[in-house]
Amino acid sequence: MNEIATKYTWRNQAIDNPKRIAIDLHLTDKQFSKMINGLIPQQMEDKWFIYYENEWLYFHRSWTGNGIYKAKVNKETDGYSITEFWSERNQEKHNNEDDNTDIETFSFLIARELLGIDVENIYSTRNIKSETDIIKGWSNFGNMLFANQGIDFSNKIKSALFGVAVGDALGVPFEFSSREEMEQKPATDMIGFGTYNQPPGTWSDDSSLTFCLAEALANNGYSLGSMASNFYSWRENAWWTAHNRVFDIGITTSRAISNLLKILQEENFQKLNKLKSSDSDYERENGNGSLMRILPLLFYIRGMDPIKQFDITWDVSALTHRHIRAGMSCFIYLKLAEKILDGENKNDAYQATRQIVTDLWDKINFPETERKHFSRIIQNDIRETKIEDLKSGGYVIEVLESSIWFFLEKTNYRDTVLGIINLGHDTDTSAAIVGGLAGIFYGYEGIPEDWIKQIARKHDIEDLAERLAGKYLYIGTCTLH
Repeated sequence: MNEIATKYTWRNQAIDNPKRIAIDLHLTDKQFSKMINGLIPQQMEDKWFIYYENEWLYFHRSWTGNGIYKAKVNKETDGYSITEFWSERNQEKHNNEDDNTDIETFSFLIARELLGIDVENIYSTRNIKSETDIIKGWSNFGNMLFANQGIDFSNKIKSALFGVAVGDALGVPFEFSSREEMEQKPATDMIGFGTYNQPPGTWSDDSSLTFCLAEALANNGYSLGSMASNFYSWRENAWWTAHNRVFDIGITTSRAISNLLKILQEENFQKLNKLKSSDSDYERENGNGSLMRILPLLFYIRGMDPIKQFDITWDVSALTHRHIRAGMSCFIYLKLAEKILDGENKNDAYQATRQIVTDLWDKINFPETERKHFSRIIQNDIRETKIEDLKSGGYVIEVLESSIWFFLEKTNYRDTVLGIINLGHDTDTSAAIVGGLAGIFYGYEGIPEDWIKQIARKHDIEDLAERLAGKYLYIGTCTLH
C-alpha cells in the first residue's frame, strides 16, 4: 500500500506572497478519498510534493520545498469542491504571474498526480509529448477544456448511459411490431413481457454492447483488443446482460464476434485496425449494430480533430460493422452528441454537425456514391422529412434519420423515445440510439424517475458511469477527457 503524504514526509516551506485565484472544481467522494493520499516524490525526476492536512491541500516543489499552491477543500452535500486557491507570487520561487496558467497547472496536477487520470494518453493523440507541452496544451485546447464552465459532465455520462438503457428497455417489448400495430396500441409507458417475455426494465444487446464498450474505455482506455474481448464475453458468458441471458443478437454482430475471437486467439491485434472497408462486398454490414453501442466513445474522442475522430470511430464501428457507411453514421451521431455535450442548442448543434461533416467529406474524399445515402441528414435538413416517410428497421441510415428527426422535433425525453418506438419494427435499438442523445440533452433528471427505478442493474450502471467519468473527465472548470 502506498504511503500517505503528510507535512512531515518531505521538505516544505510556506508560500511567501500568496495570490488568491477563483476556481470552480468539483469532486466525487471517491475522488476526494484518492486525492487526499497526496503525492510523495519517488525519484529525481519527480517535481512535486503534495499533501493534505486539516481540509487544505498543499503543493510544493520537491527539489526546493517551495510552496507553490494551497487550496481549501470544502465538503458539499454531493461531494467536495474547491472554489479558490492561492498561488505563490514571489517570482524567485514561482516564475509566473498569469492566473489562467496557474488554473491550468493546478487542475492538471490534481487530475494527473492525485487522481491518476491518463493525461499523457489524452494529449499523445494531439502530438503533444513533454510535460511542458501538455500543460501548454491546456491552453491550446481551451475550447475543449474551458469552454463549458458550469456543465456537470459527470452527470452527462450518467445521463448518456441511462438514456440508452431506458430507451432500450422501453422498446424491448414492442420489437418487430408493425407501425400499424403500434398505431392501434401505442407505447405509453414502461411495460414488460412482450416480444421476449422479459420483465419491465430489461434492456437488450443494444445496452449490453454499449456497456461493454464503456467498460473497455473505463478500464483500459482506448483499446480495440479490450473492446473485442468484452464483446466476446458478452456473447459467450452473458457478461453485462440484464438478467444473465443473451436474448437478442444481430446476425452481423454474432458473425463479427466469431471473427474477433480468432484475432484475439492469434494475439494479432493489429488486425483489429484493418477491419474497416469501403468495398461493396461489405455493404451488407450496414445494419444499426455499431451505431447502437457507439455513444461511450464520445468521451474519448471529444475535442479531437474531425479526421482523427472519424478514423477512430470507424475503427470501433468496424469491430462488428466494417463498411464506411456504418462508420460515417456513427461519426455523424457522435458529432451531434458532442455539440450537445458542449452545451449548444438543438438547432445550432445540428447545423454545426452538417457543416463539419460536409467539410470532412471534402478532406477525406468521401465518395459521391456514399454521400447520397446521407442526403436527408446532411445535404438537406432532416426536419423537412415527413414522419410517414421515416423508417425504423435494421438499416443504419433509417435509424440515424429517425433518431435525429425525433430528437430535434420533440421537447422532452419521454416523448422522444416513445415517439420513435411507435414507428414499430426495431423499437429497442431505435429508442436506445435516440435515448442516448436525449439523455445527454435533457439530463438524468429529464428521464422519468419511475422508468429509471425499473431499470435492471441500475446500481451497476451508475458505478460504470462513475468509473468512466473518472477516466475521461477532468473536473470543475477543466472538463477532463
